[in-house]
Amino acid sequence: MAMIDLDKTKEVASEFDKYKGSGAIDLYKHTQQAKISVSDYMESLDPTELDENGKPVHELDALERHLMVKDVKLSGDGQFTIAQLSDKVEYLMPELILREVRAGMNVSAKYSYLDCIAISVPSPTATYHPLYIPDLNLSSVRSRREKSQSSRANSAKGGEFHKLSVSRREKDIVIEDNGIQVEASYSVIRDYGWTDFAILLQLVGAQLAADKLQDIYDLGITGDGTVGAATNTFNGAAGTLAYTDLVRNQTQYDSPFVMSRILSPQQSVETILALAQFQDPFAGWEFQRTGKMVTPMGALMKQINATPGSTPTGTVIVTLDHRFAVREAVNEALSVEAEKIINRKYENAVISEMAKFSIIADGALKRIVWT
Repeated sequence: MAMIDLDKTKEVASEFDKYKGSGAIDLYKHTQQAKISVSDYMESLDPTELDENGKPVHELDALERHLMVKDVKLSGDGQFTIAQLSDKVEYLMPELILREVRAGMNVSAKYSYLDCIAISVPSPTATYHPLYIPDLNLSSVRSRREKSQSSRANSAKGGEFHKLSVSRREKDIVIEDNGIQVEASYSVIRDYGWTDFAILLQLVGAQLAADKLQDIYDLGITGDGTVGAATNTFNGAAGTLAYTDLVRNQTQYDSPFVMSRILSPQQSVETILALAQFQDPFAGWEFQRTGKMVTPMGALMKQINATPGSTPTGTVIVTLDHRFAVREAVNEALSVEAEKIINRKYENAVISEMAKFSIIADGALKRIVWT
């Protein structure tokens, strides 16, 4: 590992002295207006050195190097308590909290929502009209294929090009404020080391990620306000989920869509994992060895913690093509009430973001309602 040149870091650290005390909130007003995190802002001032392949030459980013020159330890022997951090780098406390929450949102692949969305885009306003694809005109494509025996129209022979209908939603998609209120008294946590508090913040992040996965599931159940609920592909015996029902759902996706994700409540997860097809020793061995839930069709399955009263029963499964089904629009990135944290008023501080999911292509989501 290369030696770290801290000259620029020390220079930036001196500049950041202006954010001590009453000036701390100015740092967050600036970054909020610029719509960037404090970590990104510090990185812009003190860029991490990269090698010829564009990879960091050392493990520490700008904020971590800043802590190094300030002689602040976040882990191991001699780690700072919450009170010590608040005394020495109070201007970084909100960002340190957010970094742990972000880490928690990505800590478990089982509940991660990021691999279930096609794209996350910024939205300058709290309402927007996204583009979407209502119909790929697959029936007309098939009819031309039957006539020409070709997958592509040939304009030189007088054929038509396949049509992709792109529409702009007329109804507003309203971006919502979602988050968690942290009820932690500063007097209670002040003497604990950072790692004690950090694991609790990661738990907050994990819960936020699980909530967002639930929102994607609900999108398949109720639609997004313009597009309705996903098509139900179930045609089996009510109350019984069979392997053939999963196969049918897979085959109901018209090309180019494929079933690549399965979002399922606990009852359906248990039923799927108990199917005879999962008694194959290789499939069972992978599940027992890693805990990863796989399916015979190669789709990644994720368990949904359905909230009683707000979603259907445990016998409703949502499947999707993660490449084309869901878009996330973000009006305000993950944030914490910085002024409360800086002033050590942790009670009722809210960690939140303004984001909303919408459907990109109708044909990229399906349901299995096996009640």
